[in-house]
Amino acid sequence: MFKEKKERGDWVNPLYLPLFTAIPIDSWLIIKKGSYASVELSMYIIAILFLIYSGAVETNQEEVKHRVFGYIYLVSALVFGAVGLMIWLGNT
Repeated sequence: MFKEKKERGDWVNPLYLPLFTAIPIDSWLIIKKGSYASVELSMYIIAILFLIYSGAVETNQEEVKHRVFGYIYLVSALVFGAVGLMIWLGNT
């Protein structure tokens, strides 16, 4: 019984949550054609803030795996923020 829980626990690891939520949302909003609606802009900003938060939390962990994912999240938030700013400045 404990082995089943451990296998499920490895699959549903909260460390990977931004990989399945924030990064695909921001990627989709970057390749989307046309201007952003207010809801899409809010979703873009919230996803970047979620990446910053999860990256900051993960970089404080002691395990190397958590730190690597934390830095990946922080760098992806920086890249998404810069690309979003360039798209926004290019449209105005």
